[in-house]
Amino acid sequence: MIKTSINGRVGSAISTLRRFHKMVAPALFGTAAFLLVAAPGGLQAGRGGSRQNGTYTLDMTKCAGFTAGDAAKILGLPASSLKSNTEKVHATLWICSFTPPDGQGLSFSVAVAKSAKTAAEDMEELRNNLVIAGGTAPFKDNLPKGAYSDIMGVGDEAVWTDVNGSLTARKGNITVQVLSPPGKMVQIKVAEAFLAKF
Repeated sequence: MIKTSINGRVGSAISTLRRFHKMVAPALFGTAAFLLVAAPGGLQAGRGGSRQNGTYTLDMTKCAGFTAGDAAKILGLPASSLKSNTEKVHATLWICSFTPPDGQGLSFSVAVAKSAKTAAEDMEELRNNLVIAGGTAPFKDNLPKGAYSDIMGVGDEAVWTDVNGSLTARKGNITVQVLSPPGKMVQIKVAEAFLAKF
């Protein structure tokens, strides 16, 4: 029964993410397809990918090097108890999830834009979309801190929103949106751990 509940939450989180991408932040993840194979002469950027001219390429086969061990440190669980999954949503968007058999899992989306400039423009569009969403029911007059707040020191830029309780962070052309576990501080840890791979 607990396993069913967790699977339902992960499925619900993925469903919510898909609705969020369609309704609130279409520009954030609507970037052009990017070749996901390291270009010749690329500089090593970490275990999860490579970098050339400030643009990262990712090997998303196994969540760009973010492992069950990384998730376990954040969740306070043994790595062996987590089921890892990387789902390709479309050419430039993936969802990574790490699910224990009987507890709150960890999941986030990863978007790869064609350039850091495009990803930064997408983040600005996300902010604009959050302001619009924050002005509609059921959020209007129910967000005392506003639709979003910028979080300093996480990647190149990061945004927390109470609209859907998620953190979105960018480093270069990579954008990560944390879906679970809930809570700003733990989501910051997830984003920092993932972006540290690059």
